[in-house]
This record gives sequence, C-alpha cells and structure tokens, in this order.
Amino acid sequence: MRELVATDDFNKLPEKYRDRARAIKARVAEIDGLMKPCDASDTRAAVLRMAGQFRDQPEIDHAEMAGEFLAACRDLPTWAVSEAASDFLAGRVDNHTGQFMPTCAEFAKRARAIMTPFLSERAALRTEASKLIDRAREDHKRHLIEMERQDPAVRKRVAALAEAATAGAAKRQGLPRIAMNQAEQKRIDALKRPRQEISKVEQTKIVKGRS
Repeated sequence: MRELVATDDFNKLPEKYRDRARAIKARVAEIDGLMKPCDASDTRAAVLRMAGQFRDQPEIDHAEMAGEFLAACRDLPTWAVSEAASDFLAGRVDNHTGQFMPTCAEFAKRARAIMTPFLSERAALRTEASKLIDRAREDHKRHLIEMERQDPAVRKRVAALAEAATAGAAKRQGLPRIAMNQAEQKRIDALKRPRQEISKVEQTKIVKGRS
C-alpha cells in the first residue's frame, strides 16, 4: 500500500477512502501479476506456430531470427505473446499481408498494443491513489461548509444580507432622473457633430461601370 498511498496519508483517510485505496491496491497487484515476463520457451512456441503458417522473409537466418524474437519479447508477458501470435495467424493485424513471417519488431509492437489497456488502467489507478488524500480533504471542507450553512445564526445573517441588497437595489431604481437646464443642453448639442450620410449605391461596381 505504501507505494500507492503513504502510510501517514492512509491513516488520515476516512474509511470509505481506505476501502477505495485497498481496492486500488488489489487491482494494481492483479495487473502487475499479468505483466510478469514470459519464459523463452513461450516465445519459441509462438514463433513456431507462425513459422508453420507463414513464408520466411527473404534471405532470413533462422538462428538470428530466433535470437531477435527472444530479445524483443523478453519483457513481454506470456499471454501477450500468445495473443499477438493468434492475431497474426487470424489476420487481425493491419498492414500484414498474411503471407510472410512478421518481423520481431512487428510482433513485439502488436504484443505491446494488446497490453496497452491494462497499462493505462494501472497508470490511472496509481494517479487516483495519489489524489485520494486531496479528495478526502475536499470532502471534509464541503462537509464543514454545509454544516455552517445549516447553522441558524448563519442562515439568519445571510437572509439579512440578501434583504439589505434587495432593498438597496430597489432604492437605486427609484432615484429621480436629474434634468439639465436649457443652457447646458444647448452647450452639449453644439458639441455634437452631425453624421454625414454617404450613399453606398454610388460606390457599387454596377453604378461605377455606367459612369
């Protein structure tokens, strides 16, 4: 658990978050178990399955090919190697003609693509575990705020503030409009510049073409 959630943080978590941390730990352990590297014999078995159905790549050296497959698959789990071989044999791999033996790089790439959903899930679970303490703190803050809102004194104070704000808005809306005297109005009117109306019709291509 310590690699996912620090012991001090785990001890501070409410019980529901502890349960979630335990569930995350169990699932991560399952995925880690799935990622155990295969034995060399598993890779040989997969290669032999495909070699019985596909043609050899031109000028292939079988001993060298076997060594490259073992190197490419040494960190891959048995089930991913087996699934990758099945995908090639069943024609489920894009851009593979189904005639020639796949290269070690093509094969390893397919196996890793099969593993991707599990690796992504594990990464997401680790991220969730690292944020459990933050989620617990936020929940605690929301709980305190809700408790404060239920306090009769707080509710009374909020209602008074709302009433005062409403009354102030109504008072501002009822203020009389201040009228200008005639001399002030004439001075402002004199400063206004009349807008010159320019017809756009004379500027069109059709009118210009007639002139």
